[in-house]
Amino acid sequence: MTERFLGPIVRLQVQRTAAKGPAGGYDPSVILTVEEAWVGPAGMVGFHDGAWVLDVHHAAHPARRGGPGRALSLGFTGHYRLMQQRFGTAPVGVGGENLVVEAAGRTYLKDLLGEVIVRGAEGELVLTGARVAAPCLQFTSFLLGVDRPAERAEVAGDLEFLGQGMRGFVLGADAVTEPRMLRPGDEVWVRSTR
Repeated sequence: MTERFLGPIVRLQVQRTAAKGPAGGYDPSVILTVEEAWVGPAGMVGFHDGAWVLDVHHAAHPARRGGPGRALSLGFTGHYRLMQQRFGTAPVGVGGENLVVEAAGRTYLKDLLGEVIVRGAEGELVLTGARVAAPCLQFTSFLLGVDRPAERAEVAGDLEFLGQGMRGFVLGADAVTEPRMLRPGDEVWVRSTR
């Protein structure tokens, strides 16, 4: 077994409701930065201004999005720098990832094979089953400054650019027996079992 350091968590956030609005656009105002979060197999609950806030992907959220095996999503600052170069603007965290990790350059799915480990004061959180968070028309249109969801043919090149993990990754915490507390500054590692 080998381990590789990816970087520290620089941003924790929850989506209070779906970022894809009822009118078909993308609404980043539903994304809330949190001070700390509990993460377990059911998903993420963030702490903000003295209250706990369920992420919309949490199993207990009344308007749950996503399904089993989705504890949280993970993004990287290096991806945001690349998005900023292409689109002109892409504030860190606007994609709604639950954890944003400080890491230069590009991270691919192959870089997350094995277990993703978050180490903090409360112990280790083991995340598995990494998969790509596919880019959607709404988010892509938002980055392009288009006030409506673009047609797929209009943004095909941009969707391709945002694919293969640029938009982030989804991970499960099925092996976790109890939720773990996460905070900014906690370290994110990859443990390879090959």
